[in-house]
Amino acid sequence: GEGSSETACSCRPSPVADKANKSIIHSTTMKVSKRTMTALVSALMLGSGAIGMAKADCGFGFDNSCADDDHVQVGVWLCEDMDSCDCQPNVGCSNGYYRDYLLDPNEPNNNVACDTLGGWRPDDEGYSGAFGAWINGAHVEVHPADYGKLGDYAGNVKAKIGMGDYCTGPQYWDVGLSAWDDDNDQPGDWWFDDAIQVKSVRPYVDFEQMWGSEPAPGVGVKMNVWPDRHMSIPYDQATDVPNLPDGSIQKPEDQVWCLDGSGAGFPYGGVWWGGWGEHYPQVPAGSILFGLYDGGVAPRDGCDTSRSDYCNSVDQDNTCLGVRLYQNGDNVIPSSWDDDFVAETYIKMRDLCDDSYTACINTTDGSEDDEAGICTDNAFTKPDGTPFYNDDGSAQLWFTNYIVQVVPNCDWF
Repeated sequence: GEGSSETACSCRPSPVADKANKSIIHSTTMKVSKRTMTALVSALMLGSGAIGMAKADCGFGFDNSCADDDHVQVGVWLCEDMDSCDCQPNVGCSNGYYRDYLLDPNEPNNNVACDTLGGWRPDDEGYSGAFGAWINGAHVEVHPADYGKLGDYAGNVKAKIGMGDYCTGPQYWDVGLSAWDDDNDQPGDWWFDDAIQVKSVRPYVDFEQMWGSEPAPGVGVKMNVWPDRHMSIPYDQATDVPNLPDGSIQKPEDQVWCLDGSGAGFPYGGVWWGGWGEHYPQVPAGSILFGLYDGGVAPRDGCDTSRSDYCNSVDQDNTCLGVRLYQNGDNVIPSSWDDDFVAETYIKMRDLCDDSYTACINTTDGSEDDEAGICTDNAFTKPDGTPFYNDDGSAQLWFTNYIVQVVPNCDWF
């Protein structure tokens, strides 16, 4: 469904899944050379099952785009050193981590994508080595054959370079890196003042710029749920992996909203919604990531308050993100924040505004796991205040509904 912003009422806006590595993008990462890069693009499109008819002899360096009539082909090169990346207009770069996307310039609801760069675990199918790489610049380009689909201006496509998991947390700039450099009249070569450690890329069509769409009021908030502790497995949303104790599958899933950052509607504000995925309406959650998010939700790129502006204005120690998880039946929405709930957590905005902090929480205690320390333990508590746990020792907290909202005056913890 479309994203909606919070209002100070008992409204229940529907979430938007931020479709990381799903149908509207196909991405890969390789350290590429000029002699292999264009052949790689063609091979990817032929084998990916991505949207559109695959075409031979297409991509950067060829006359033809690999996108169909309803999409545009976008390339992003993440450069450890811009000098040696050797980027050329309409061809791309000789070196660097290459990511390839097909974006829809006509349907804003499809404009929600986050490239997780394959994560950090070498045994994940999408692993590429790009996650966590230190880069000092990026090249962003639209295939010239697709300019007409963007009003003849490639700068309507942008990419945000994220330093946090799943496009949460700090971006290099609040605004995206444009696929067109107006000053030099060429595709975008963007040099950074300092090297950054990249963890995600958010490519998008800027409908605010292209169509004059208005951003929604509020600050962007994102929730990403994994079926096991420590943001696993897999890290991204691309593959079907038997990842539950009974051998069944649950893909990671995420939701994004624009919320009233003051918490003026508490306890009736925020977003109220139900489950998803392979076990609908049940969601098996082993770990959950929360973050402030500049990527926004359709039909615009962003909410009207950026993460940095919000963090500079909010009372960080006295404002929290409150989360309650409920176990109800099919299609039963909580009638009140204070309905019987399974577990809850509160995160101070001080933590969500901290560029060095990752607000990932295991739903059960993972302190003895091999990957202990990736996510916080014992922060989800039962109604009596004790940490959530399962009598059988299983990792998953199963819920059917959630309420996520900003809580004011939360200096009580």
